[in-house]
Amino acid sequence: MSEKTIVENAYKGYNFSDMNELGHKKIYKLSNETGTGEMCCYNLIDGFTLSYNNLNMESSHQKINPCKGIIQIDHCLDGCYEFKLKSNERAFVGKGDFSVVDLGKVPFESSSIPMKRYIGLTVFIDIKIAQRSIDKYFPFAKINIKEIMDMLCKNGPALIIKSRKEINHILNELYTVSEDIRISYSIIKIIELLLFLSLIKTEDMKKIPTFSEPIYEATQDCYKALVENPFDKYSISELAKQYAISESSLKRCFMHLTGQSIGSFIKNTCLEESAKLLIDKPHITIGEVADFAGYLNPSKFASAFKTYFGVSPQQYRKNNLT
Repeated sequence: MSEKTIVENAYKGYNFSDMNELGHKKIYKLSNETGTGEMCCYNLIDGFTLSYNNLNMESSHQKINPCKGIIQIDHCLDGCYEFKLKSNERAFVGKGDFSVVDLGKVPFESSSIPMKRYIGLTVFIDIKIAQRSIDKYFPFAKINIKEIMDMLCKNGPALIIKSRKEINHILNELYTVSEDIRISYSIIKIIELLLFLSLIKTEDMKKIPTFSEPIYEATQDCYKALVENPFDKYSISELAKQYAISESSLKRCFMHLTGQSIGSFIKNTCLEESAKLLIDKPHITIGEVADFAGYLNPSKFASAFKTYFGVSPQQYRKNNLT
């Protein structure tokens, strides 16, 4: 391999704010006026790099040139990543979603992180080098990376697979694996992933859900208003009318943006804000917090709170104030 890592070859020209090596991993820092982020990368075997991504920023996008011969495979654990396509439409990679991108082409105009939060992992694959590694260490697997790539991206340079239990089953364990066995375990899981992807048929691949700019912007405005006013109660019809889009478009786009239905998002945001009140204003009673949250019956508030947080409001306050 060259002195540069696969990540640095893939993102040649990208301006990272800092880079540090720490044992078996290399950490790339991202920073701009919208926030900060971090990519924690592990070189597995030649041709494969695994990156754990934690981004708390509105956008990490920078214009870089295409890089032929490298595949980027992404899995989203939490948050959402939005792509602006050349058609001016928007597509999302949300919680549990999985994407495969040919970095030799530019599949989108720009990207952003609508909720200013994205947690996930990326597998960078240098096709030629990785194929040699597979042929050397896993010849019995009969994995052909180029054939897998050609199949997945035959209708375009990027493929987004909406949340599937088979993929989540393979990848979710990578988020919690012990550091002592991370590299060897990750190699096994990536081979398992490639074997699974080699079985995907054309009929398994669906068109990427996209949204027009007016629908996307209206949904973004709706999302921001709900976050800024967590104790306000709205029906879907009221929100659709307020933001001048159909109920079905609002529900679909909101689900892709947040990974939750509008009703669940309103309820959960209200409970999360209630939890903050319990800590930030210890002098007010549980009943008063329930009233702020719009619950006429404090016992119903306590029940909803315990279902969401796993403890009663009283215990939550006690745990966080002692």
